[in-house]
This record gives sequence, structure tokens and C-alpha cells, in this order.
Amino acid sequence: MMKKLKLNKENAIIIVLAGILCLVAVWPTSGSEKRERESVGMVSSDAISYVTSEEALNLYIENQEQRLKNILEQMEGVGKTQIMIRAKASKEYVVEKDLTTDSSTINETDAQGGTRQSNDTSRSEASLYTKDSNGNDIPWVIKEIEPEIEGVLVAAEGGGSEKVAGEITQAVQVLFDIPVHKIKVVKMKES
Repeated sequence: MMKKLKLNKENAIIIVLAGILCLVAVWPTSGSEKRERESVGMVSSDAISYVTSEEALNLYIENQEQRLKNILEQMEGVGKTQIMIRAKASKEYVVEKDLTTDSSTINETDAQGGTRQSNDTSRSEASLYTKDSNGNDIPWVIKEIEPEIEGVLVAAEGGGSEKVAGEITQAVQVLFDIPVHKIKVVKMKES
């Protein structure tokens, strides 16, 4: 059978506090709500999507080899060259993220005068999209990271000269920002 609740002072305080707690929980707190848009530089890996197309990587490497060949053959004493470049991975695209952070603080007081403070913070992120020429949604790319060059081999007619080999090594080091020990210059075989 159902018991009748006696409405005494203690029960009334509990009901009022529960009502206040509900109001505080749903009350909009514009001061503590933050809506931030951050550019994703070299941050978290979940902010980066990878393009792993073997063909795209091969085209990139061929293009870099041809460009390096063209510039090296313009240097004095180098002569004809053959270039081989090794890259670590394909191009990476960093996409813009819409980051939302919500936080709220709840202060509670019980009937005995004790207080308690609860903090709640949540964070969500979603990729931002734009439309291409066909009206399709595509991720908003804010940065393209070229494949990392792991090593360069240069066979040059003038590669037997220590001075020419040093100039080629310095040029490759400056162009690809790789350490000297990952660059090898050799003399091209005479045909």
C-alpha cells in the first residue's frame, strides 16, 4: 500500500534543493561555454587524414627528381645526372576542425549545511566541409604536408670531384632539408 509523504520542513528543503539543482543543470551558461576554432598545425593525429595513393607518391617523387636533375645540371662541373629519391610516405592533408568546449559548475548545499561543487567539461570536434565545383562536400584543407624525403642518390658525370660532390650534397641538403648522411653523390659511369 502507498505511504503518505509527510510534508515537513526537511522534505520541503530537499524538494526545493532538487528543483534548484535541476534549474542550475539546464540554465544556459554563456560565460562558461566556449566555441573555438583552432587551426590544426602539427597537433593530434586524429586531425590529420592520410592519402596513401602509390601513384600520387610516385608522381611526386618523379617530379622532384626531374626538378633536382634540371637544377644540378645547371651547376658548373656537374654534367649529366641521374637522380633517385626515396620518400617516407605520401602527402598528408590537415583539415580544419570545429572544436566545441562546454563546461559547467554545479554548487550544491545539503540540509546539514555541507556544500559540494561539481565541474563538468565536455569537448567535441567535427571536420569542417566546403563545396567543390560539383556541389559535393569536401573537407576544408588548411595545410598540405609534402612527403618526407628519406634519402637522395645522385649519379653525376662530375661526381668524382670532391668539390663538385660537396656542392651537390649542399644543394640537396638545402632543397630537401635532410641530413648529409642521407645524401650520396657518386661518379656516373662513362658510356
